[in-house]
Amino acid sequence: MGKPEKMARVATIILLIALVRTLSEPFRLQYYSGQKLDFEMMKPFLMAGLLIAGGLIAMQLAGYFKKHLLMSLIAVLVIAGMVAIKVVYLN
Repeated sequence: MGKPEKMARVATIILLIALVRTLSEPFRLQYYSGQKLDFEMMKPFLMAGLLIAGGLIAMQLAGYFKKHLLMSLIAVLVIAGMVAIKVVYLN
């Protein structure tokens, strides 16, 4: 197993963890927040979850064709997209 393949596997695991964390965040907010969550509060988490899920699907498809560097690039783009969503919606 070469270095690009290892990087792609690590990137996939990182995005899977980020997906679980992003989808569970509204539940944490509801538990610790005194106010009821509405769609506007949940919107950035839903958008980030969809972005991560789409990125993971694209990474899986690239993996079928042994394009490990492309998988890593997709992971970087997904993380950049998540940062952009955070900057736009949560600041």
